[in-house]
Amino acid sequence: MTKTPAILVIAAATGVAVTIGILSGSIVRPVAAQAGRTILDGVYNDEQAARGKKLYVVSCSSCHQEGLQGADLAPALKGDDFVLKWAGYSMQDLFDKIATTMPGDAPGTLAPQVNADIASFILQANKFPSGHEELKPDAPLLKAIAITPKPPAP
Repeated sequence: MTKTPAILVIAAATGVAVTIGILSGSIVRPVAAQAGRTILDGVYNDEQAARGKKLYVVSCSSCHQEGLQGADLAPALKGDDFVLKWAGYSMQDLFDKIATTMPGDAPGTLAPQVNADIASFILQANKFPSGHEELKPDAPLLKAIAITPKPPAP
């Protein structure tokens, strides 16, 4: 009977653990930007964000607060922690989160355009630039937009 060197056993176990972690998604975040657009490219317009603010106040502010600072079990939707939490994901991921879990007392009841308008307001509140076009509730388009932190100020 041959003995397997301990280093080979450890290397094999590590390889299996890493593979399981990657396949389960617990090590690697989703690859959002296979397209090349990011939220830094002005993916919503100001009119849409204004609509989104009104809709946010009615549907979201009772939990997340009017200033998007969050409270109790509702996380903040503004600030570095929010942006870093979503960095590496796509706008489709954020849209799906809003569409399937919000509002907390009636998940999934908001129309797709309402969700897109609220997402636009959240981008504006986080000081991401606006553009000329509205953010559309279209899965392939949203999937192609990466959520990216703003570059540090010079």
